[in-house]
Amino acid sequence: MSFIDEYCTVFDDEDENKLEFTKIHMDFKKIVEDLLGELMAELGVTDEQFLAACQKAEGNPIHKKIVDQIMAVESFLAFKRLMVKRNQELNKQAIELFEKLQKK
Repeated sequence: MSFIDEYCTVFDDEDENKLEFTKIHMDFKKIVEDLLGELMAELGVTDEQFLAACQKAEGNPIHKKIVDQIMAVESFLAFKRLMVKRNQELNKQAIELFEKLQKK
């Protein structure tokens, strides 16, 4: 979340994608891949076991949702939607805080 909060301010809701977005997405993918790799190593799970578990997840809606979210890391468009949404949330929070401070 700290990565998302740090870089989401760069993302806007415009159709045009900036080159900077691609670099940030690549960095995010690397972080997620590293964290997933560390967790798998900690648990003693091989790549093959992980892949098999992901394939079995199709039968369980909750598990499928989790796998879909992990796979969405690869999707630039899904990443951009996440970043734009978080940017909007932070802007809303800042405006609310500013308005609250103005009333004091």
